[in-house]
Amino acid sequence: MLGEWENQTGGRGLGRTTGYAALPDYNRAIRDIALSADWQSGALLRQLGRVVEVAARYMGVGRASVWRLRPDRRVLDCLVGFDTRRGLFHSGQAIDAGQYPTYFAALAANRTLAASDALHDPATAGLADTCFKPLGIASVLHAPIRLDGEVAGVVCHEHSGDPRIWRDEDIAFAGSMADFAAMALSQERYQRVEATRERLARILDATPDLVAIMAADGYLIQLNRAGRRLLGLSDDADVSRFRSRDFLGEKATHLLEAEILPALHGAGRWTGEAELREGTPQALPVSVVALAHRDAAGELEYFSVTLRDLTEQKTVQRRIETLNEELEARVRARTLALQDANRSLESFAYSVSHDLKAPLRGIEGYTRLLASEHRADLPDEAGEYLDLIGEASRRMGRMIEDILAYSHVQMRPLHPASVQVEQLVHEVVGEFAVQLRAGATVERDVDAGVLRCDREGTMQILRNFLSNALKFAGGSARIRIEGRRLPHGYRFAVRDNGPGFDMRYHDRIFHLFHRLPDAGDQPGTGIGLALAARAAERMGGRVWAESVPGEGAAFFFQLDEGALG
Repeated sequence: MLGEWENQTGGRGLGRTTGYAALPDYNRAIRDIALSADWQSGALLRQLGRVVEVAARYMGVGRASVWRLRPDRRVLDCLVGFDTRRGLFHSGQAIDAGQYPTYFAALAANRTLAASDALHDPATAGLADTCFKPLGIASVLHAPIRLDGEVAGVVCHEHSGDPRIWRDEDIAFAGSMADFAAMALSQERYQRVEATRERLARILDATPDLVAIMAADGYLIQLNRAGRRLLGLSDDADVSRFRSRDFLGEKATHLLEAEILPALHGAGRWTGEAELREGTPQALPVSVVALAHRDAAGELEYFSVTLRDLTEQKTVQRRIETLNEELEARVRARTLALQDANRSLESFAYSVSHDLKAPLRGIEGYTRLLASEHRADLPDEAGEYLDLIGEASRRMGRMIEDILAYSHVQMRPLHPASVQVEQLVHEVVGEFAVQLRAGATVERDVDAGVLRCDREGTMQILRNFLSNALKFAGGSARIRIEGRRLPHGYRFAVRDNGPGFDMRYHDRIFHLFHRLPDAGDQPGTGIGLALAARAAERMGGRVWAESVPGEGAAFFFQLDEGALG
């Protein structure tokens, strides 16, 4: 951009390019800058380019440049410079306070540096080897640029050749050049602020929420487009005529005075919900985020408020609440219906079992009488039939009893309680004293602790596991009962040295009346493990088994912490 501007200007109308200007010349140069198209353009680099070229040519120096301090005030960046000998612009150089602390300290003192002998002047000597000598600079006149009372940069005039004595008019002119640079930088900063303000204004106007700025007395200062719509104000309405309380009802006004304002003056923030225009057809529920903004001295400057229309959200919330109420009513109705169905099912089970037992007892009794009184008169084959009928009747009776037992497990209410695990296992093992005296052994390895569970259900599971192990392992059964605390629960295991089973039938053994294909003449109907599975399911636990044919089996019951509530 600088090179393009240089080609356009070509130094036209700038007066003489060498020598020492008189005061009228300097005044003409100042007018030339102020009236130039470059200055009027408002473009920072064009403005500063005009300043440095006019300064260099009228003051008769080899170089003139404008430098700006970074926000951390540790580095000076060259925005634009002009070399009169070559007629070229340059930029991009930087000098660091760490390398030239004396020079930066002199600038911070907010005074013009007029060094006739720049190579030896205390304020500028630090720049001699790196900046002045390579360019043949002998004398410098550096005028600080001031913005808001602070040094923001510097305008540098650098003279080559013999040392030069700086006159008062030279120093005054250099100060004028610094003023021009300050005006250009200030204008650029203002343009940036305005651009930022316009961007923020566009963002606020595009925001669907109400965003308002209010004075400390509550009167509106600024209101975005969504806010005007929300409050029923036209786009051209003078919002400064309204206070926040003009849009509040009695309850919201009380909330403002009793809670919101004290919070803003105290913590500086309040969030919550309120209602605009309550009690009117235009009532509007809103969420509120209010902030208090203070100046550097801690004095309250203004409030900012963001309101979000909650109408749709409240409508959805009411729908959800209505649906929840309807769902809860349905659940209660279905629970009652399920309870009635369970009671009916239990009654049916007992009724059916009673009705089935009566004819079974008759069949078994008449079969026994027939066998005892007439067996000698019957053929051998008929006697065998009588034995089969009797055994089938007794098996049917056991199945009816098992159905009743399963119904009891299904219907029985649970009673969660804290149970000592070791004591519970001890009681279960004690129920099998007869089998243990017959040669079977039970080893216990149980982690001590308290388990919250349904005591009867847990004992039934362990009892059925242990009974199953004794049944299949026989008189030489070697059984091990384990109990392990888990990070979030407890796990039991009953291991035996029986024949084991093929894991293909794993799920089958936990179903009602399902038995393994090779169960042979083992007694029972296959309900024990089904009862254990149902009892565990009702407590929120689970059962499973692991086995290898010929290597025994292990049955597990795990109850997670909090499963029973």
